[in-house]
Amino acid sequence: MKSKINVLLFVLLSIFGACGSPEEPVAEQETQGEEAEGHAEEEGTVRMSPQQMESIGLQLGTLQSRNLSGNIKVTGELEVPPQSEANVSATVGGNVQEIKVIEGDKVRKGQTLALLAHPELVQMQVDLQEAASRLQYLEQEYQRQQRLYEQKVGSGRDLQEATSNYSTSKAQVEGLKSRLRILGLNTGSILSGKIFQSVPVVSPISGYVQKVNITNGQYVSPQEQMFSVVDRSQLHADFMVFEKDVSKVKVGQKVIFSVANAAGREYTATIYNMSPAFEKDVRAVHLHADIEGSTENLIPGMYIEGRIATDTTTALALPETAVVQEGEQSFIFVKTGEADAEAHADEENHAEEEAPATGEQTAGKVWVFKQVPVVTGASSNGWIEVKLLQPLPDNAQIAYTGAYNLISEMNKGATEHGH
Repeated sequence: MKSKINVLLFVLLSIFGACGSPEEPVAEQETQGEEAEGHAEEEGTVRMSPQQMESIGLQLGTLQSRNLSGNIKVTGELEVPPQSEANVSATVGGNVQEIKVIEGDKVRKGQTLALLAHPELVQMQVDLQEAASRLQYLEQEYQRQQRLYEQKVGSGRDLQEATSNYSTSKAQVEGLKSRLRILGLNTGSILSGKIFQSVPVVSPISGYVQKVNITNGQYVSPQEQMFSVVDRSQLHADFMVFEKDVSKVKVGQKVIFSVANAAGREYTATIYNMSPAFEKDVRAVHLHADIEGSTENLIPGMYIEGRIATDTTTALALPETAVVQEGEQSFIFVKTGEADAEAHADEENHAEEEAPATGEQTAGKVWVFKQVPVVTGASSNGWIEVKLLQPLPDNAQIAYTGAYNLISEMNKGATEHGH
Protein backbone atom coordinates (compact mmCIF):
# COMPACT_ATOMS: atom_id res chain seq x y z
CA MET A 1 0.00 0.00 0.00
CA LYS A 2 2.80 2.37 0.88
CA SER A 3 4.54 1.77 -2.45
CA LYS A 4 1.35 2.64 -4.37
CA ILE A 5 1.08 5.98 -2.55
CA ASN A 6 4.72 6.83 -3.46
CA VAL A 7 4.09 6.06 -7.14
CA LEU A 8 0.98 8.29 -7.13
CA LEU A 9 2.91 11.22 -5.59
CA PHE A 10 5.68 10.86 -8.17
CA VAL A 11 3.17 11.00 -11.05
CA LEU A 12 1.45 14.11 -9.66
CA LEU A 13 4.76 15.95 -9.16
CA SER A 14 5.81 15.13 -12.71
CA ILE A 15 2.54 16.51 -14.13
CA PHE A 16 2.76 19.82 -12.20
CA GLY A 17 6.47 20.19 -13.03
CA ALA A 18 5.78 19.80 -16.74
CA CYS A 19 3.02 22.43 -16.64
CA GLY A 20 5.08 25.05 -14.78
CA SER A 21 8.50 24.83 -16.49
CA PRO A 22 7.65 26.53 -19.84
CA GLU A 23 6.37 29.70 -18.07
CA GLU A 24 9.68 30.60 -16.40
CA PRO A 25 11.75 31.09 -19.62
CA VAL A 26 8.91 33.11 -21.17
CA ALA A 27 8.86 35.53 -18.25
CA GLU A 28 12.63 35.73 -18.31
CA GLN A 29 12.60 36.44 -22.07
CA GLU A 30 9.98 39.16 -21.66
CA THR A 31 12.05 40.86 -18.96
CA GLN A 32 15.19 40.70 -21.07
CA GLY A 33 13.27 42.07 -24.07
CA GLU A 34 11.98 45.01 -22.06
CA GLU A 35 15.51 45.77 -20.84
CA ALA A 36 16.91 45.54 -24.38
CA GLU A 37 14.13 47.81 -25.65
CA GLY A 38 14.92 50.35 -22.93
CA HIS A 39 18.58 50.35 -23.84
CA ALA A 40 17.79 50.72 -27.55
CA GLU A 41 15.73 53.81 -26.83
CA GLU A 42 18.65 55.36 -24.97
CA GLU A 43 21.30 54.58 -27.57
CA GLY A 44 22.62 57.71 -29.30
CA THR A 45 20.80 60.05 -26.91
CA VAL A 46 21.86 62.16 -23.97
CA ARG A 47 19.95 64.00 -21.26
CA MET A 48 21.04 67.39 -19.97
CA SER A 49 19.83 68.86 -16.69
CA PRO A 50 19.14 72.60 -16.36
CA GLN A 51 22.35 72.97 -14.33
CA GLN A 52 24.43 71.21 -17.02
CA MET A 53 22.93 73.32 -19.80
CA GLU A 54 23.59 76.51 -17.88
CA SER A 55 27.20 75.56 -17.11
CA ILE A 56 28.09 75.00 -20.81
CA GLY A 57 25.97 77.89 -22.09
CA LEU A 58 23.86 75.63 -24.28
CA GLN A 59 22.03 77.46 -27.09
CA LEU A 60 19.55 76.12 -29.64
CA GLY A 61 18.84 77.08 -33.22
CA THR A 62 17.68 75.75 -36.57
CA LEU A 63 19.35 74.90 -39.87
CA GLN A 64 19.81 78.08 -41.88
CA SER A 65 20.36 78.77 -45.55
CA ARG A 66 23.55 80.84 -45.89
CA ASN A 67 26.02 81.99 -48.53
CA LEU A 68 29.26 80.09 -47.89
CA SER A 69 32.63 80.24 -49.59
CA GLY A 70 34.83 77.24 -50.13
CA ASN A 71 38.21 77.60 -48.40
CA ILE A 72 41.66 76.45 -49.42
CA LYS A 73 44.06 76.10 -46.50
CA VAL A 74 47.57 77.41 -47.15
CA THR A 75 50.76 77.85 -45.14
CA GLY A 76 53.88 79.93 -45.68
CA GLU A 77 56.00 82.66 -44.17
CA LEU A 78 56.42 86.42 -44.19
CA GLU A 79 59.05 87.72 -46.59
CA VAL A 80 60.47 90.90 -48.08
CA PRO A 81 61.75 91.30 -51.67
CA PRO A 82 65.54 91.09 -52.13
CA GLN A 83 65.88 94.86 -52.59
CA SER A 84 64.30 95.42 -49.16
CA GLU A 85 66.88 93.43 -47.21
CA ALA A 86 70.59 94.25 -46.79
CA ASN A 87 73.52 92.50 -45.15
CA VAL A 88 75.96 95.30 -44.35
CA SER A 89 79.66 94.45 -44.42
CA ALA A 90 82.97 96.32 -44.39
CA THR A 91 84.69 97.00 -47.71
CA VAL A 92 88.06 97.21 -45.94
CA GLY A 93 89.41 95.51 -42.84
CA GLY A 94 89.53 97.44 -39.58
CA ASN A 95 88.83 97.49 -35.88
CA VAL A 96 85.37 98.52 -34.66
CA GLN A 97 85.85 101.94 -33.10
CA GLU A 98 82.20 102.74 -32.37
CA ILE A 99 78.77 101.13 -32.86
CA LYS A 100 76.07 103.74 -33.37
CA VAL A 101 72.88 101.59 -33.48
CA ILE A 102 71.24 98.71 -31.67
CA GLU A 103 68.87 96.01 -32.90
CA GLY A 104 65.41 97.39 -33.63
CA ASP A 105 66.58 100.92 -34.47
CA LYS A 106 65.03 102.59 -37.48
CA VAL A 107 67.69 103.87 -39.89
CA ARG A 108 67.70 105.81 -43.15
CA LYS A 109 69.68 105.13 -46.28
CA GLY A 110 73.27 106.43 -45.89
CA GLN A 111 73.11 106.61 -42.09
CA THR A 112 76.30 105.63 -40.25
CA LEU A 113 75.96 102.34 -38.37
CA ALA A 114 79.53 101.97 -37.09
CA LEU A 115 83.08 103.40 -37.40
CA LEU A 116 86.16 101.36 -38.33
CA ALA A 117 89.78 102.33 -37.70
CA HIS A 118 93.01 100.84 -39.13
CA PRO A 119 96.50 102.18 -39.97
CA GLU A 120 95.99 101.08 -43.57
CA LEU A 121 93.11 103.55 -43.86
CA VAL A 122 95.42 106.42 -42.91
CA GLN A 123 98.06 105.23 -45.40
CA MET A 124 95.50 105.22 -48.23
CA GLN A 125 94.77 108.87 -47.52
CA VAL A 126 98.47 109.76 -47.42
CA ASP A 127 98.95 107.92 -50.72
CA LEU A 128 96.23 110.06 -52.29
CA GLN A 129 97.80 113.29 -51.08
CA GLU A 130 101.22 112.25 -52.45
CA ALA A 131 99.79 111.08 -55.76
CA ALA A 132 97.85 114.34 -56.12
CA SER A 133 101.03 116.37 -55.55
CA ARG A 134 102.93 114.33 -58.14
CA LEU A 135 100.02 114.69 -60.56
CA GLN A 136 100.19 118.44 -60.20
CA TYR A 137 103.90 118.44 -61.07
CA LEU A 138 103.45 116.08 -64.04
CA GLU A 139 100.56 118.16 -65.36
CA GLN A 140 102.80 121.25 -65.40
CA GLU A 141 105.62 119.31 -67.11
CA TYR A 142 103.17 118.02 -69.74
CA GLN A 143 101.93 121.53 -70.46
CA ARG A 144 105.55 122.81 -70.72
CA GLN A 145 106.61 120.07 -73.15
CA GLN A 146 103.52 120.72 -75.22
CA ARG A 147 104.40 124.43 -75.57
CA LEU A 148 108.02 123.62 -76.50
CA TYR A 149 106.88 121.17 -79.12
CA GLU A 150 104.47 123.70 -80.62
CA GLN A 151 107.33 126.27 -80.77
CA LYS A 152 109.53 123.71 -82.60
CA VAL A 153 111.96 123.78 -79.68
CA GLY A 154 111.11 120.54 -77.86
CA SER A 155 111.23 117.04 -79.28
CA GLY A 156 108.25 114.84 -79.85
CA ARG A 157 109.82 112.13 -77.69
CA ASP A 158 109.91 114.40 -74.62
CA LEU A 159 106.26 115.38 -75.15
CA GLN A 160 105.26 111.73 -75.49
CA GLU A 161 107.03 110.81 -72.24
CA ALA A 162 105.46 113.75 -70.36
CA THR A 163 102.03 112.80 -71.69
CA SER A 164 102.46 109.18 -70.54
CA ASN A 165 103.62 110.12 -67.06
CA TYR A 166 100.79 112.60 -66.64
CA SER A 167 98.13 110.11 -67.77
CA THR A 168 99.48 107.36 -65.46
CA SER A 169 99.57 109.64 -62.45
CA LYS A 170 96.07 110.95 -63.18
CA ALA A 171 94.67 107.40 -63.32
CA GLN A 172 96.38 106.58 -60.02
CA VAL A 173 94.82 109.59 -58.31
CA GLU A 174 91.37 108.81 -59.64
CA GLY A 175 91.71 105.20 -58.47
CA LEU A 176 92.64 106.25 -54.94
CA LYS A 177 89.77 108.73 -54.88
CA SER A 178 87.30 106.01 -55.90
CA ARG A 179 88.53 103.63 -53.18
CA LEU A 180 88.21 106.30 -50.51
CA ARG A 181 84.77 107.35 -51.74
CA ILE A 182 83.63 103.72 -51.45
CA LEU A 183 84.82 103.85 -47.85
CA GLY A 184 82.64 106.91 -47.32
CA LEU A 185 85.46 109.46 -46.97
CA ASN A 186 85.39 112.97 -48.43
CA THR A 187 88.28 113.10 -50.91
CA GLY A 188 88.03 116.89 -51.20
CA SER A 189 88.77 117.22 -47.49
CA ILE A 190 91.64 114.74 -47.78
CA LEU A 191 93.20 116.67 -50.69
CA SER A 192 92.96 119.86 -48.66
CA GLY A 193 95.13 118.19 -46.00
CA LYS A 194 92.69 116.48 -43.62
CA ILE A 195 93.29 112.87 -42.50
CA PHE A 196 90.34 110.81 -41.24
CA GLN A 197 91.14 108.39 -38.40
CA SER A 198 88.14 106.13 -39.08
CA VAL A 199 85.74 105.23 -41.86
CA PRO A 200 81.95 104.98 -41.55
CA VAL A 201 79.94 101.83 -42.27
CA VAL A 202 76.61 103.07 -43.68
CA SER A 203 73.23 101.49 -44.36
CA PRO A 204 72.48 100.98 -48.07
CA ILE A 205 68.70 101.08 -47.47
CA SER A 206 66.16 102.60 -45.11
CA GLY A 207 64.58 100.20 -42.64
CA TYR A 208 65.13 98.57 -39.25
CA VAL A 209 68.30 97.05 -37.83
CA GLN A 210 67.45 93.39 -37.49
CA LYS A 211 70.83 92.04 -36.38
CA VAL A 212 74.12 93.43 -35.01
CA ASN A 213 76.99 90.96 -35.40
CA ILE A 214 79.94 92.98 -34.05
CA THR A 215 81.34 94.32 -30.77
CA ASN A 216 83.57 97.29 -29.97
CA GLY A 217 87.26 96.64 -30.61
CA GLN A 218 86.59 93.62 -32.79
CA TYR A 219 88.63 93.31 -35.99
CA VAL A 220 86.35 93.05 -39.00
CA SER A 221 87.70 91.58 -42.21
CA PRO A 222 86.52 92.77 -45.63
CA GLN A 223 83.12 91.37 -46.68
CA GLU A 224 82.35 90.18 -43.14
CA GLN A 225 78.67 90.72 -42.29
CA MET A 226 78.30 93.36 -39.60
CA PHE A 227 74.61 94.33 -39.68
CA SER A 228 71.33 93.12 -41.14
CA VAL A 229 68.83 95.81 -42.16
CA VAL A 230 65.27 95.12 -43.35
CA ASP A 231 62.71 97.44 -44.89
CA ARG A 232 59.45 96.06 -43.50
CA SER A 233 57.32 98.44 -45.56
CA GLN A 234 57.64 95.94 -48.41
CA LEU A 235 56.69 92.94 -46.23
CA HIS A 236 54.42 90.43 -47.97
CA ALA A 237 53.02 86.94 -47.42
CA ASP A 238 54.49 84.02 -49.33
CA PHE A 239 52.12 81.02 -49.37
CA MET A 240 52.38 77.53 -50.81
CA VAL A 241 49.29 76.15 -52.57
CA PHE A 242 49.20 72.48 -53.50
CA GLU A 243 48.78 71.16 -57.03
CA LYS A 244 45.16 70.02 -56.54
CA ASP A 245 44.07 73.55 -55.55
CA VAL A 246 46.09 75.63 -58.05
CA SER A 247 43.19 75.84 -60.53
CA LYS A 248 40.96 77.39 -57.84
CA VAL A 249 43.34 80.26 -57.08
CA LYS A 250 43.81 83.47 -59.04
CA VAL A 251 45.30 86.93 -58.69
CA GLY A 252 43.07 89.31 -56.74
CA GLN A 253 41.66 86.76 -54.28
CA LYS A 254 41.75 87.50 -50.56
CA VAL A 255 43.72 85.45 -48.05
CA ILE A 256 42.86 85.53 -44.34
CA PHE A 257 45.90 84.49 -42.27
CA SER A 258 47.25 84.48 -38.73
CA VAL A 259 50.69 84.31 -37.10
CA ALA A 260 51.84 82.52 -33.97
CA ASN A 261 52.77 85.65 -32.01
CA ALA A 262 49.32 87.22 -32.41
CA ALA A 263 46.91 84.48 -31.35
CA GLY A 264 43.31 85.35 -32.19
CA ARG A 265 44.22 88.18 -34.58
CA GLU A 266 43.71 87.76 -38.30
CA TYR A 267 45.27 89.68 -41.18
CA THR A 268 44.03 90.11 -44.74
CA ALA A 269 46.20 89.93 -47.84
CA THR A 270 45.48 90.14 -51.58
CA ILE A 271 47.19 87.78 -54.03
CA TYR A 272 49.20 89.83 -56.56
CA ASN A 273 51.43 87.15 -58.08
CA MET A 274 51.49 83.40 -58.70
CA SER A 275 54.92 81.93 -59.30
CA PRO A 276 55.25 80.14 -62.66
CA ALA A 277 57.78 77.76 -61.06
CA PHE A 278 56.46 74.44 -59.73
CA GLU A 279 58.05 72.96 -56.60
CA LYS A 280 58.31 69.28 -57.51
CA ASP A 281 59.32 68.09 -54.04
CA VAL A 282 56.11 69.33 -52.37
CA ARG A 283 54.07 69.59 -55.60
CA ALA A 284 53.03 73.16 -54.92
CA VAL A 285 53.48 76.71 -56.23
CA HIS A 286 54.24 79.98 -54.45
CA LEU A 287 51.63 82.72 -54.02
CA HIS A 288 52.68 86.27 -53.15
CA ALA A 289 50.14 88.47 -51.39
CA ASP A 290 50.14 92.13 -50.28
CA ILE A 291 49.21 92.59 -46.63
CA GLU A 292 46.48 95.13 -45.91
CA GLY A 293 46.78 97.50 -42.95
CA SER A 294 49.60 97.79 -40.43
CA THR A 295 52.49 95.31 -40.43
CA GLU A 296 54.14 96.79 -37.35
CA ASN A 297 54.20 93.56 -35.31
CA LEU A 298 55.06 91.31 -38.24
CA ILE A 299 58.62 90.14 -38.83
CA PRO A 300 60.12 88.48 -41.92
CA GLY A 301 60.50 84.73 -41.48
CA MET A 302 57.39 84.27 -39.31
CA TYR A 303 55.36 81.12 -40.03
CA ILE A 304 51.78 81.87 -41.14
CA GLU A 305 48.59 79.88 -41.78
CA GLY A 306 45.80 81.11 -43.99
CA ARG A 307 42.70 80.30 -45.99
CA ILE A 308 41.66 81.48 -49.43
CA ALA A 309 37.96 82.01 -50.11
CA THR A 310 36.94 80.44 -53.44
CA ASP A 311 33.51 79.94 -55.07
CA THR A 312 30.44 81.06 -53.09
CA THR A 313 27.51 78.66 -52.67
CA THR A 314 24.14 78.74 -50.88
CA ALA A 315 23.60 75.80 -48.52
CA LEU A 316 22.09 74.69 -45.22
CA ALA A 317 24.53 75.56 -42.49
CA LEU A 318 25.13 75.58 -38.75
CA PRO A 319 27.67 77.34 -36.52
CA GLU A 320 30.95 75.40 -36.47
CA THR A 321 30.45 74.94 -32.71
CA ALA A 322 27.35 72.84 -33.45
CA VAL A 323 29.32 70.14 -35.28
CA VAL A 324 31.52 67.62 -33.50
CA GLN A 325 34.01 65.27 -35.14
CA GLU A 326 34.43 61.72 -33.86
CA GLY A 327 36.79 59.64 -35.93
CA GLU A 328 35.89 60.08 -39.60
CA GLN A 329 32.25 60.98 -38.87
CA SER A 330 30.67 64.35 -38.04
CA PHE A 331 27.63 64.71 -35.76
CA ILE A 332 25.11 67.27 -34.57
CA PHE A 333 22.70 67.03 -31.62
CA VAL A 334 18.98 67.53 -32.13
CA LYS A 335 16.57 68.14 -29.25
CA THR A 336 13.96 65.34 -29.29
CA GLY A 337 12.04 65.93 -26.08
CA GLU A 338 11.88 66.98 -22.45
CA ALA A 339 11.63 65.09 -19.19
CA ASP A 340 10.84 66.00 -15.60
CA ALA A 341 13.97 67.39 -13.98
CA GLU A 342 13.15 65.98 -10.54
CA ALA A 343 12.75 62.45 -11.87
CA HIS A 344 16.04 62.78 -13.74
CA ALA A 345 17.74 64.05 -10.60
CA ASP A 346 16.43 61.00 -8.67
CA GLU A 347 17.89 58.68 -11.30
CA GLU A 348 21.26 60.43 -11.34
CA ASN A 349 21.58 60.94 -7.59
CA HIS A 350 19.91 57.85 -6.07
CA ALA A 351 23.16 57.20 -4.19
CA GLU A 352 22.76 60.54 -2.41
CA GLU A 353 19.13 60.26 -1.30
CA GLU A 354 20.00 61.43 2.21
CA ALA A 355 20.74 64.92 0.76
CA PRO A 356 17.34 66.58 0.05
CA ALA A 357 17.07 68.29 -3.36
CA THR A 358 16.58 72.07 -3.36
CA GLY A 359 14.13 73.96 -5.53
CA GLU A 360 17.00 75.19 -7.79
CA GLN A 361 18.16 71.67 -8.46
CA THR A 362 14.77 70.43 -9.65
CA ALA A 363 13.52 73.56 -11.41
CA GLY A 364 12.99 73.38 -15.19
CA LYS A 365 13.01 70.43 -17.55
CA VAL A 366 15.65 67.95 -18.62
CA TRP A 367 16.26 68.17 -22.37
CA VAL A 368 16.85 65.03 -24.40
CA PHE A 369 19.20 65.24 -27.42
CA LYS A 370 19.78 62.70 -30.17
CA GLN A 371 23.08 62.30 -31.99
CA VAL A 372 22.57 62.72 -35.75
CA PRO A 373 25.32 61.98 -38.32
CA VAL A 374 25.96 64.60 -41.03
CA VAL A 375 28.41 65.38 -43.83
CA THR A 376 30.14 68.78 -43.72
CA GLY A 377 31.08 71.00 -46.65
CA ALA A 378 32.23 74.57 -47.21
CA SER A 379 32.82 76.84 -44.24
CA SER A 380 32.96 80.62 -43.91
CA ASN A 381 32.95 83.14 -41.05
CA GLY A 382 32.27 80.55 -38.35
CA TRP A 383 29.48 78.72 -40.26
CA ILE A 384 29.79 75.33 -41.94
CA GLU A 385 27.69 73.56 -44.59
CA VAL A 386 25.76 70.57 -43.24
CA LYS A 387 24.33 67.78 -45.42
CA LEU A 388 21.78 65.58 -43.65
CA LEU A 389 21.97 61.81 -43.98
CA GLN A 390 18.45 61.47 -42.62
CA PRO A 391 15.53 63.94 -42.74
CA LEU A 392 14.78 66.14 -39.75
CA PRO A 393 11.47 67.74 -38.77
CA ASP A 394 10.90 71.32 -39.88
CA ASN A 395 12.33 73.79 -37.39
CA ALA A 396 14.20 71.01 -35.55
CA GLN A 397 16.01 72.50 -32.56
CA ILE A 398 19.77 71.87 -32.81
CA ALA A 399 22.43 72.50 -30.19
CA TYR A 400 24.35 75.50 -31.57
CA THR A 401 26.92 75.29 -28.76
CA GLY A 402 28.28 72.60 -26.47
CA ALA A 403 28.38 69.79 -29.04
CA TYR A 404 31.62 68.43 -27.60
CA ASN A 405 30.13 68.53 -24.09
CA LEU A 406 27.09 66.60 -25.29
CA ILE A 407 29.08 63.84 -26.98
CA SER A 408 31.35 63.59 -23.95
CA GLU A 409 28.32 63.24 -21.65
CA MET A 410 26.77 60.67 -23.98
CA ASN A 411 29.95 58.58 -24.11
CA LYS A 412 30.27 58.78 -20.33
CA GLY A 413 26.71 57.55 -19.94
CA ALA A 414 27.36 54.68 -22.37
CA THR A 415 30.40 53.62 -20.33
CA GLU A 416 28.43 53.67 -17.08
CA HIS A 417 25.62 51.55 -18.61
CA GLY A 418 28.24 49.15 -19.92
CA HIS A 419 29.40 48.55 -16.36
